[in-house]
Amino acid sequence: MKNIVFVLIALLVFSCSPGDGYKFAIKNSSDMPVADRGVELNRDYIAEKTGVPEDLLPVVKDQSGNYIPSQADDLDGDGSWDELFFMVDLDAGEEKKVLITFVNEEEYPEFKTRTNIRFSRKDEDYREVDFATRETHAINTETQKVWQMEGIAWENDKVGFRNYFDRRNGMDIFGKVTEEMVLDEVGYKDNPGYHEFNPDWGVDVLKVGNSLGAGSIAYMYKDSLYRVGDNGVGTCKVLVEGPLRSIFRFEFKGWKMDDQELDVVHDVTIEAGKYCYESEVTYTGTDEPLQLVTGIVNKKSDELHEVTAGNFRAFYTHDLQSEDTTTLGMGILVSEKDFKGTSTTPDTGEGITETYCVHLAAEEGKPVSFRFYSVWEREDEKWKASPAFGAFLEEEAKSASKN
Repeated sequence: MKNIVFVLIALLVFSCSPGDGYKFAIKNSSDMPVADRGVELNRDYIAEKTGVPEDLLPVVKDQSGNYIPSQADDLDGDGSWDELFFMVDLDAGEEKKVLITFVNEEEYPEFKTRTNIRFSRKDEDYREVDFATRETHAINTETQKVWQMEGIAWENDKVGFRNYFDRRNGMDIFGKVTEEMVLDEVGYKDNPGYHEFNPDWGVDVLKVGNSLGAGSIAYMYKDSLYRVGDNGVGTCKVLVEGPLRSIFRFEFKGWKMDDQELDVVHDVTIEAGKYCYESEVTYTGTDEPLQLVTGIVNKKSDELHEVTAGNFRAFYTHDLQSEDTTTLGMGILVSEKDFKGTSTTPDTGEGITETYCVHLAAEEGKPVSFRFYSVWEREDEKWKASPAFGAFLEEEAKSASKN
């Protein structure tokens, strides 16, 4: 799983004796502090340094022997962990020494849950699933009868999102007023639904319509824009659901646009403490020139702002555009090497409408990543000010550029 890294972290080995685990230092080489910095180390890397005992899972400790929040993720579903993911806080220039060692699965420490996936069949007494096939219509009222959150929903301690699990394939935002995980309960049986504000939870804050909403995807082919998922067979599979990050995969088989038929894989990752989720999108099936297109709904926004820092650009809106008439900021962070331009769709007509589009270079078999951000004044009043959101995205771009 490819991540846009937010600060430059150096891994400095100082000891790796067999049986003693893997001791190393993590250094923040940037000039700014960082909280909840995710570090991922794959199994092969750890095995090369210290070996990997059979049937044990890696954990991380600080110099005092205290556990650092971590999770060992099986990304390919073969029953064995593939990546160790953990989070650290570092001051500017700070170096911390840590130790990777191994424990039995039943001894793995419990950490505060800060990410969550809810994929629940309302039509089967709210049974949670980790795999399902997308509905073959585009009727929201029918989808609402089947799925608790109209499809898969995901959250961290800052914000929530959901996907319309039908031909619309739209991305929506659930604004949160708590750091607790709440999407299991929103709309569950007699609880209030996602369109009803709950002072303990929050509320759905976006009207998507026929737009690309909050980071939905499309492809540009021969000057025409095609929404991914409006035909063919779509599925969703939960890959990882952990305390620090959760990952799931959309697949679209036999998706047709004009005279082309593609298979598209869209991986979605959310990490604790971030105001965003990350998308990684790959297609196969044609060598014709295409552009991956994502976007932000502009139903209640009149201007797309831009900030650039280092090797990244961010595009954003900031207006009284939440459905509860409060301030909502939405942004997309992309790499300069992938960026091809922006456009605006018509407000009416067939196909995708009311969207600020961001175009990215795409090649067959090559993953393309971007992040979608959302901030809401009811989560933190600082987001009422447009300069605050713009400055935040500029810092995100700077940090990403240091990778």
